[in-house]
Amino acid sequence: MKALTRLGGLALLCVSMASAPASAAPTRVVPTAEGGVAGQLLGGVAVFRGVPYAATTAGERRWQPPQPAPLREAVLDATAFGTICPQSRRTPYPLAGLEMGEDCLKLNIYVPGGAFDGGARVPVMVWIHGGSYRWGAGSWPGAEPFALAHKGVAVVTINYRLDRLGLFAHPALSASMPGEPLANYALMDQVAALRWVRDNIAAFGGDPARVTIFGQSAGGVSVTTLMATPSARGLFQGAIAQSGASRIEGDRKLRGEGGAFLSLEADGLQMAASLGIADDRDAPAKLRALPAEKIIAYSEKEIPNSMNPVVDGQVLPDDISRIFRAGRQQPVPFLSGTTSWEASLLGPYQFKLKDMLRGEDPAAVQQAYAGFDEAALVKTWFMDMLFRGPARFLAGEMPSVGQPAWFYEFSYVGEGRRGSVPGAGHSDDVAFVFGDLGMGGRWRGKTPPTSADERMARIVSGYWVNFAKHGDPNGPGLPHWPRYERATDRLLDLGETITVRKPERGEQLRFLDGLYEAALGAR
Repeated sequence: MKALTRLGGLALLCVSMASAPASAAPTRVVPTAEGGVAGQLLGGVAVFRGVPYAATTAGERRWQPPQPAPLREAVLDATAFGTICPQSRRTPYPLAGLEMGEDCLKLNIYVPGGAFDGGARVPVMVWIHGGSYRWGAGSWPGAEPFALAHKGVAVVTINYRLDRLGLFAHPALSASMPGEPLANYALMDQVAALRWVRDNIAAFGGDPARVTIFGQSAGGVSVTTLMATPSARGLFQGAIAQSGASRIEGDRKLRGEGGAFLSLEADGLQMAASLGIADDRDAPAKLRALPAEKIIAYSEKEIPNSMNPVVDGQVLPDDISRIFRAGRQQPVPFLSGTTSWEASLLGPYQFKLKDMLRGEDPAAVQQAYAGFDEAALVKTWFMDMLFRGPARFLAGEMPSVGQPAWFYEFSYVGEGRRGSVPGAGHSDDVAFVFGDLGMGGRWRGKTPPTSADERMARIVSGYWVNFAKHGDPNGPGLPHWPRYERATDRLLDLGETITVRKPERGEQLRFLDGLYEAALGAR
């Protein structure tokens, strides 16, 4: 299952919204814990770009937990995006030409003008971008969340460390950091960003007691992982996970044997050796002295799997599924789902079933999916095992913490593409969630969006904004979306016609349920 987690490469990336309004005026200076910040008023939205939420991660701070951003005496000019985190430039998307560097832990803030000017504080939505934990940024020139801000929410978009700068371990590095959290630096960054929002967003007009995290693909994995992360507890009051590709049990371990891939420490040893660094007491300093470009270049030699967080025993104490099953996840309303054609990620690659299996019995899988030829089985198993099954399972575990869940499948295909694709592909939902199909480069149709497409964007973004405002996606003018319950097993199909139905392939999903119960223990 290697090339598949190129994860559509670019499909997972980032924020996808409309271009900024042309006219701009300076904002007042906003006080933060680090110093004053001044941004711009753009079309009725107060915008602050490139605001540091943590210190640089270069040099000795590489592979360390994020530290507070330094204090400033001068007012920060927050009108331009900051440096984005190091990542491969071998990608044909706009971020490839932007400045990259390890002083990249920045966020961007978009607040409705009324709230910024002293009106009632508004709910906050914190967007966590996708990109396999290898690519992407919270900043996307020409594509920002103005449409969501105009619906009465503040939106914060964040950067976090990527690639092996965001997920890495080496035995000598671990030994040099006794008692420190290890490996999951991207996840630690996300927690640090949420702490910054809690401590500072009120000064911008946002309500720190009404924060919803939402993300897609790797961002969706981040959302469910943050729900299982003790240090994130209390930092958000709602969670939306879109197409979070994650096996019900993790593929990788911090150290030791087991898992579908090399443990992180074994991988770290391999990388260090390839770059001429021995496994000795000098290894940590030599690893931290490497140019970031060398680390990214090393990663470019491999077929990139998604670099999901691993169980480290501290930041992430156990597999997400086990934390949910034990009722230890953060008790907040939860919205989760997938697109109807997540297999778009597989692209032209001709995988075999053995490429997809990670310990499952091939004969049992083939029996459960009887009637599917090899090609169809591979694609369907991929969608069910990585996307639909886990999203449904996690939604079904929310009653254990006394919180509601809503489950969806996004199947809407733009009118100009119908008949040319099998369904809604991975990431096709993002533009609709942000409520603006005119955003820079994200519309996938061969023709401009139609009125029906725009109506669908209003509906989908309406559900998401209602959830952020009220902890429930339902509201006036929207088809009713029932809560997800295992007993009834109903989802909302966000398609040409919005309907409530049972998931397709019920027999196969029940087969997955059996695998989960065998692995985790029946309730």
